[in-house]
Amino acid sequence: MRCWQVALEEVTMTEESTALVEFLLARVEEDERIADHVASVSPTTDTGFCVWATQFAFDAERMIVAVDYQRVFAECAANRRIVEAFRAAAPAQAEILEGVLRELAFAHADHPDYRDGWRI
Repeated sequence: MRCWQVALEEVTMTEESTALVEFLLARVEEDERIADHVASVSPTTDTGFCVWATQFAFDAERMIVAVDYQRVFAECAANRRIVEAFRAAAPAQAEILEGVLRELAFAHADHPDYRDGWRI
């Protein structure tokens, strides 16, 4: 059992924290879809991969996924665990974890669904 799982009561999520969680999980799902696609279509030889990956040359975010989709899967899993820790946390712990969620969301501040109220 992890320290954030010893909550005696679950945190009551506000509309704002619910939106933040939904936003983060939507970004995780987007990253997972891209990584799944990359894993299924990327060539296995270095030369083939270099030629294939040039299609992402002007899209840095997708290039990162193309180059290291396994790391993206690991980050997605970690982000899901953080969200679940927030959902299961006692109020005092949830306040700290909400700050962590806000920091994770800030990586997507250029997304149209990002809310300025989430900035720390």
